[in-house]
Amino acid sequence: MNSKIFQWIVASFCVLWITKTILIPGVSFLLHYDDYMHLSSECARAMDNAWFTDQIDNKALEKTSNIHLITCHNYDMVRKKLLVSGVSDDLLAYLNLRALELNQHSAEDLVEQHRFKER
Repeated sequence: MNSKIFQWIVASFCVLWITKTILIPGVSFLLHYDDYMHLSSECARAMDNAWFTDQIDNKALEKTSNIHLITCHNYDMVRKKLLVSGVSDDLLAYLNLRALELNQHSAEDLVEQHRFKER
């Protein structure tokens, strides 16, 4: 009798562990993959545009830039959903780099974000 209870407890633990560590993150990743990739590149583009807009003192461009930055809020929401569901931060960082590679236009744009602006 004790052996059956122990087997049931171990089996239940294994099912719950597999569900928590593999199934839930995997399903969440598959559901949000396209949105995350799109929003990641759009947010990067919006932040670049905002930086350039800040260099020019133009109120109309600043308002437009702020509207574009709403994309970053949507990106953050999807990212938080993925993190809470168990998708690793390392995988999300890789997807960010992949999105930049797929959606940027020149190698200079990819390199520019890694240059030091100030010391």
